[in-house]
Amino acid sequence: MQALQSFAETVLIPLQLLLAMFGMGATLALGDFALIFRRPKGLALGLFLQLVFVPLSAIALIEVFELGPGWAVGFILIAACPGGTISNLLTYLGKGSVPLSIAVTTTSTLGCMASVPILLHLAASSYLPDDFVFPTARILRDITFYLLVPLAVGMVVYRRVPKYAERISKIAIRLSLATIIVIVLAALGSGRIELTEYGWKPPALVFGFALYLAIVSPHVVRAFGFSDADALALGVEVTLRNVGIALLLVQFFFPGTDEQGHVLFACLFYSGCATPLCLPMLFRHRLGKSPALGRGPSLAAEPPPVPEALEDPA
Repeated sequence: MQALQSFAETVLIPLQLLLAMFGMGATLALGDFALIFRRPKGLALGLFLQLVFVPLSAIALIEVFELGPGWAVGFILIAACPGGTISNLLTYLGKGSVPLSIAVTTTSTLGCMASVPILLHLAASSYLPDDFVFPTARILRDITFYLLVPLAVGMVVYRRVPKYAERISKIAIRLSLATIIVIVLAALGSGRIELTEYGWKPPALVFGFALYLAIVSPHVVRAFGFSDADALALGVEVTLRNVGIALLLVQFFFPGTDEQGHVLFACLFYSGCATPLCLPMLFRHRLGKSPALGRGPSLAAEPPPVPEALEDPA
């Protein structure tokens, strides 16, 4: 299993990210970027939640529970990543604001070339060895190759063969999810990550952090006067972190030590928790209820029209 774990870290993790970003790109056209300019207030709030609210929440959790270096870096990596690649589809299935979801996903993904290194440098430096040199150039190179290039290739596929783009996107995203399962199984089977080894506290904190984001973020959106369709879109976007980026960066932290296992465990366990925790707000909105618990349905704005690329996910 050690060989499988090594294969997962060097081959499967990059492959998962390539598949996910390619799959998302195959649902986007250049015209979809106009959504960013048509919904500036929603986009601004989404980026605030992604770049400020989530990292500050992670730092507060680290301080309150006095987490060790490995666990702290794990939470910071999770918080530094942009929204997950299947958030657009989940938002559509929940009848949320798909254009807003696409705008925030695209912008935060493009912006993560700068935001991820900056956030990690500011928030994780105190948890790293004194001789640690932050690999900014390597990270920028990897983000360009594993994010921007497959995203662009996917968009070319959508433009050239729109008739088959949706099917191709589904296959890529499903393969990406299957790859994550293999990565998790490899990590568990290698002995580097054992649920019982760390006791109840680390899994509970990771699960609690994901649950906190899933519950609080829709309330924040509603508090700013946005509709339930927007609250669902941004709630899913905030909760579903693109953990593939975090997995890509794990290798830079505490190589060959137990702390690296802590970082990897936090990222993988969060990946497994996030999607199921998005489902309650999705189903609540489909049933005509607010994704913000205890709030009545908001009719302030009807959901914007669904982009053609996501009209029929079934």
